[in-house]
Formats: sequence, C-alpha cells, structure tokens
Amino acid sequence: MAGLGHLGFGFAAKPFAPNVHLAVLLIASELTDILWVIFYFTGIDRGSIGMNSSPWSHSFIMSVIWSVIAGLLTTRMYHNHRSGFVIGLLVFSHWIVDFITHPMGAIFGNKPLPPDLPIFFNGSPLVGLGLYNHTFTIAIAADLIMLFAGFTVYIIYKIQHSKHT
Repeated sequence: MAGLGHLGFGFAAKPFAPNVHLAVLLIASELTDILWVIFYFTGIDRGSIGMNSSPWSHSFIMSVIWSVIAGLLTTRMYHNHRSGFVIGLLVFSHWIVDFITHPMGAIFGNKPLPPDLPIFFNGSPLVGLGLYNHTFTIAIAADLIMLFAGFTVYIIYKIQHSKHT
C-alpha cells in the first residue's frame, strides 16, 4: 500500500494541467519510485530496504534535478509552461511526501528505523520525519487519505468540466 498516496497528488494535479493526460500526471507522481526500480535493477541504486542507498533516485538534490528535467520536457512537449511547472512540482511532491513518511519502519519490520533519505549522495546527511515509523495502520491510513483526497479533487474537476462541454 505504501506509495499509493503519491497517486493522489497525480489525480489532484489534473485541474491545474487540464491538457496533460491523467496517465502522465500519475507517472510524474511516481517517477521517483519508477527511477528507483530501474536504478536498483541496473545496480545504480543498490542497497537494503529503505532509501539510504538510493541517492540517484531519492536524494533531495536528484529530486530537484528530476523535477526540473520533467518540467522542461513537459513544457517542450505540450508547448505550455504551466503544464511543465505542474509536472515539475508533481515530480518533486514525491520527495516531500517521502520526507514526511520515511523511514518506513512500520511497513518493513514493524520497528522504528533511522532517517533514510539522502540530501545529496552517499555519505551525506539522511533525513525523514518517519510518519511510517509508527504503526502499519497509520501508514495505510495516510496513503489512503492522500489517494482519496486527490481522487476526490479529480472527480469534482471532471464533473465540473463535463458541465461546460
């Protein structure tokens, strides 16, 4: 279940980037984790459970860089600065949510874990407020609330948009 909350931001972004396909918004909200899977299996971000060995996908600095790249590519593809800005923010929202929720002790072993998000690269300070360190119930509830809230924003937008077409 961990990670579904990111999709809520993808759904909620639709009213702010109406010309961007919903699938693109959802992918942007999960881009960091998509990169992590690619980097993990190619050996770039190889480590134990947690993000402390994942600086190329989950560090603060790389999240900024991925956000800028995604925003610039979107601006170029859609010929729309607003869409690019929204996609850039959406990609960066992943790091913000991870900062609040990581480390994920309640999900991986049910014990508190130390912060696991690097600021820069290996050896740099690790951060994370640890919401998911508390209980599995809190982790699931937080993800479902973010997903439901974002989906609600999307549904309201679609209803209002359908009235105008």
